[in-house]
Amino acid sequence: MSLSFEKFNYGLRPSKQVERKILIEKLLRLSQIGYPIRDYTYLGFGSVYFIDFVMFHKFLHIDQLVCVEGSSRKNRMTFNQPYACIKLELAKFSNVVSKIDKKQKYIVWLDYDYPVGEAMLQDIDNCVNRLAPGSIFLVTAEAKARIPENAPRAMEDESVEQQRKFLVDLYNKEFGALVDHDITLDDLDRQPIINLFWQALTHRITETLSSGRTRYFQLFNYVYADGAPMLTLGGMIGEEADGERLASEKFFDEEFIQSNHEPLEISVPPLTMREKYWLDRMVGTKLKAKDLPFEMKEEFLNNYRRFYKQYPTFVEIMV
Repeated sequence: MSLSFEKFNYGLRPSKQVERKILIEKLLRLSQIGYPIRDYTYLGFGSVYFIDFVMFHKFLHIDQLVCVEGSSRKNRMTFNQPYACIKLELAKFSNVVSKIDKKQKYIVWLDYDYPVGEAMLQDIDNCVNRLAPGSIFLVTAEAKARIPENAPRAMEDESVEQQRKFLVDLYNKEFGALVDHDITLDDLDRQPIINLFWQALTHRITETLSSGRTRYFQLFNYVYADGAPMLTLGGMIGEEADGERLASEKFFDEEFIQSNHEPLEISVPPLTMREKYWLDRMVGTKLKAKDLPFEMKEEFLNNYRRFYKQYPTFVEIMV
């Protein structure tokens, strides 16, 4: 099986990079209102690129980092490890989750490259009720209905119609009880599947926490596509006092905080360096697409305005 990090360079995905920067901004803001993020432990899936780990270490000053990698690329993971303070756990997450220290606050980001399914939901079950109050939990899933790799091989030869019916039956079986309606073929389209996965993930988190003293306060709900559409949601696992603090600090009202079912769509246009610098000089004006000295859709211009602070610039360095 070919792994996603062998197909794509995780550091060269502009919308994903915007998402990372937004998350860092919001985590820094949490530091300002009484959550010592630099003292948290970051636990995530780093792949061979370790992008999240480098950024969280540099910009959040987190020194306790745990990278989980379930593939058999031990030598490659070790070779590319950027800092000695990153602890490598070369095992499936389900075999690592029991090591979470219940007295330590964490930022956990389960960044999957496949759609919501039973194994993912089980990982959530095993993780969220181990997190100390004040911890941050995030999960990313592919926001697309597609046949899982562990499906019967004969399914590859079936018609598209048969494959879609298979998916409806599978989703009803695996997480139908977590959504507010019977899953049908209509739910497999782009917008409905995003809402379907959001419901399943959100319900599973809240359901898992319902028997304890902590609650889930959603802060993030983002959709982006650097190829396949992806959904990231998450927030704080905390007590009532944490919810009251977030509310009193008006954290739920801040830019890029999404506390309901409507996702923020992160999409940035591809620009040349000259186009980017020209647009930066015009920030704060009421510029319209028709006024630009080059062609650009109004939608792209508006997206750039919204995310220009987080817009990544990639250049080639000859070394």
